[in-house]
Amino acid sequence: MSEAIKRAAEWWGDPESEAPQSQWVRVPGVEQNINRRATGDPAIDWIDHSASLLTRLSKPVKALSLGCGFGVIERRLRRNDVCQSIHGVDVAGNAIESARKSAEAEGLDGLTYEVADLNAASFPLETYDVVFAHASLHHIFQLEHLLDEIKRTLKPNGLFVVYEYIGPSQMQFPRRDLELADVFLKVIPERYRKLQKRGGIKKEALRASLDSMNSSDPSEGIRASEIVPLIASRFEVRHFRYVGGTLLLLVFNEIAGNFSDTDVEVIPLIDALIAVDNFLIDNAVLPSYHVYMVCEKTENPFPIQTRNVLPSTVPIFPPRDLDAFTIIPQPLGLIAAEPNPFRSDSLGIGQTTVSWLTYATSKVEVHVDAPDGVLFARTGPGRFSQTTGQWVRDGTKFYLQNVSKGLALTPDNTIAVVTLKQET
Repeated sequence: MSEAIKRAAEWWGDPESEAPQSQWVRVPGVEQNINRRATGDPAIDWIDHSASLLTRLSKPVKALSLGCGFGVIERRLRRNDVCQSIHGVDVAGNAIESARKSAEAEGLDGLTYEVADLNAASFPLETYDVVFAHASLHHIFQLEHLLDEIKRTLKPNGLFVVYEYIGPSQMQFPRRDLELADVFLKVIPERYRKLQKRGGIKKEALRASLDSMNSSDPSEGIRASEIVPLIASRFEVRHFRYVGGTLLLLVFNEIAGNFSDTDVEVIPLIDALIAVDNFLIDNAVLPSYHVYMVCEKTENPFPIQTRNVLPSTVPIFPPRDLDAFTIIPQPLGLIAAEPNPFRSDSLGIGQTTVSWLTYATSKVEVHVDAPDGVLFARTGPGRFSQTTGQWVRDGTKFYLQNVSKGLALTPDNTIAVVTLKQET
């Protein structure tokens, strides 16, 4: 085992190496958004979705879980009797030992575990009905070797289920992505930007040098950007979804634990950032940093190289399982003012610039002091700003209203509100 792999094993064998509460997926609403993008239903995640595809297989279903860590996925699959036999493999010995003990404590049979370096591992020929890889492939140096072993160990027409980070290798994010994330990060009040582990306030998106990456986990994202094409050259891709998490990862990582789904003040802001992430990815402004794929082993030596694009869905499974979902997102948006608080004159009036951003609308209006108050601006979807005259006062409110398809100027159609404060 190389020195780099040993350091990675030590890092991932420590349950505190990456505090769960600091991870971007823990922000309220993010998991539901990922589910919607991955499966079409905010209540169904990739595990349950892939489990539904295994019902066509005769029992017992035999599974291999790669990079299993502390065994959470295997216990869930076994608990629900999705798979009757699951073999978990991970390079971190401490994590494997914890997975074994947890399975024993629950009294779950059919679970076996093994410490192995996936860069050099070999698996028995045509043994497994399904292979799961959850956030493990982006840690592999020898991707070609591992993918060939996966194809070799799957039974004919076996499934390869992948949920992965596919963003920039070793987290060397492009400057454009980082600077865009910084803009949105600064919209978040400081009390929500307290760093979970390091202390202090998060002032910019993560900029990790290669030296710092290699000193902690040199395997992190080592060939992440190559994962999709390498899989597509070996397997038939049957279900393919970009699940997003580009701005969301850059903005919310390290501070996710500061947000609560009971905090009504910040939820509209989170919803707006989720909407922005979706909009920029769906319109090819930003790449998706994460993907969910269900692939099938075939005898075709070049499964997808003859096609120019990856299909979102191919009807190999029953339509009820893999229909192309039509997702109609809720209108979402954000409205803010700068400066706020504003500087007033002797009469207590001043001016500011109001900015707004909307998604999943065709027309919006900004009204003053009430949903049907004086009209301030009318635009389509996207990002806009407009400066007021010298007339705003302490407590002046701007209502961002969805008026798509003639919707009425009522509180039910209010997307967001900003209240101005006078500088003291």
